[in-house]
Amino acid sequence: MIDIDFFSTLIDEPIDSVSLLTKGQIGDIYKLQTAKQNYILKTSEPSTLLQTEAEMLEDINKYKIPTPEVYSSSDTHLLMAYIEEIKLPKCTREIEAAKIVSQLHAVSNESRMYGYYYDTSFGPFTQSNEQTQYSWGLFLGQMRILPMAKICYDKGAISKETVHRLEGLCRDLYKRIDMSLITPSLIHGDLWKGNILFNMNGVALIDPALYFADKEMELVYILLFDTFGETFFEHYTEVHPLSADFYDVKRPLYQIYPLLVHVALYGKSYTGRLEACMRALKV
Repeated sequence: MIDIDFFSTLIDEPIDSVSLLTKGQIGDIYKLQTAKQNYILKTSEPSTLLQTEAEMLEDINKYKIPTPEVYSSSDTHLLMAYIEEIKLPKCTREIEAAKIVSQLHAVSNESRMYGYYYDTSFGPFTQSNEQTQYSWGLFLGQMRILPMAKICYDKGAISKETVHRLEGLCRDLYKRIDMSLITPSLIHGDLWKGNILFNMNGVALIDPALYFADKEMELVYILLFDTFGETFFEHYTEVHPLSADFYDVKRPLYQIYPLLVHVALYGKSYTGRLEACMRALKV
């Protein structure tokens, strides 16, 4: 149970009602209602995850990209403004999403390095973002694919043979994509339908897994989980055209990291899709 008196004091107004919205990956998520406004309260066991999430949301907002206002965060809670969603036609949603995602992807960094200024998170997992890689291929292999493969192996979800195959893939990434054509772009990192909200003011992003990457990592994720369709890509590519090898090479290659995350979260139900990507790459 949450401490209602504590949060009432924190926001300086009485809480009229508390409702459990869902059980998240790291803890329960509640809606708090007051006479003035509504709030989202995310909870967890003591960790840095929710404070990291708050920092990521505030960072995205610095670039004039809407996110929920953060009121308070600690090692056990994150209190944010509740965003009231509205129903919009699919076409309108995809056009608005393309605008905000292309705006996010236009953000780079002066050092032209991959990763981020601190370690971020993807669900319950920490994403190491040590900014020592000017090479996208090295960063993808050493900081994303192989660490998550180890987590999956330690959980018994993938075999040692699969780990060896992924190690071979990561050694040769420079042979598969032209790194000289890629520059660091800020990506949300977990852009499925539940993490982009449509409201009276437009679009807001929630639950980021932020870092600087090849922006097409985001697009592959969108395809992987059917977040958006043709209308989104038509409008997005007016700003950021797709690379020539997007569908043949990058699509199966960039699916590997998020699929490993889902294997680690949900078990072997995702290993078939992971194996299909590896076969497509002839790994």
